[in-house]
Amino acid sequence: MNRSGELYVNNTEENAAAALTKIDEFIGHQKIDRKKMIHLRLLAEETIGMVKAMTDDFMALMWIEEENGDYRIRLTVKTDMNKEKKSELLSVATSGKNAAAKGFMGKISEIIENGLLNYDNVMKLQEEYGGGYNDYMGMGMCVPGEVQMTGDPLVWSLSKYRSALKGNSELMNGNGSAWDELEKSIVASLAKDVTVGVKKDRVDMAILAR
Repeated sequence: MNRSGELYVNNTEENAAAALTKIDEFIGHQKIDRKKMIHLRLLAEETIGMVKAMTDDFMALMWIEEENGDYRIRLTVKTDMNKEKKSELLSVATSGKNAAAKGFMGKISEIIENGLLNYDNVMKLQEEYGGGYNDYMGMGMCVPGEVQMTGDPLVWSLSKYRSALKGNSELMNGNGSAWDELEKSIVASLAKDVTVGVKKDRVDMAILAR
């Protein structure tokens, strides 16, 4: 596997610029055409922009990896907070101050942030009621249905979300704006798939480039 070094990403302009410089260096050494380079750069920009918009309480590591000609933008987000801090952030979320997620990547950042903050509660409900599926934020986040155990990751994918919107006429009629948002998204148009997995205090995201 060919991969760039891990980049620490936060919400500062200086850090974002340094991360993009390192990403450009990695992309520039790949034997790919200019179109692919531009696509990877755009995906990286969108990912860094998403991290910049997130709260300071999260640390993100980002890198690009290549395997058998496939390129993935990878992001790992961790948080280490006590119950008081978690309750404070949850109260901000429920107050509506951060409820207006703008665009497709805004919703992804909400999946990451709220998934980390609410993981224990979601898993408790999963254990109690089963079913293998939680329509998390209307974005199709689920717990694997075959194994109902404490500690299973919450998993979301762009491909399943897109299929849910396309394959359900009732859902499409009620969420036309969601489909329009998806169609206009740079990431959704340049990625074969996006997967987000949440487990306790960690999120792993992978964007598979076209």
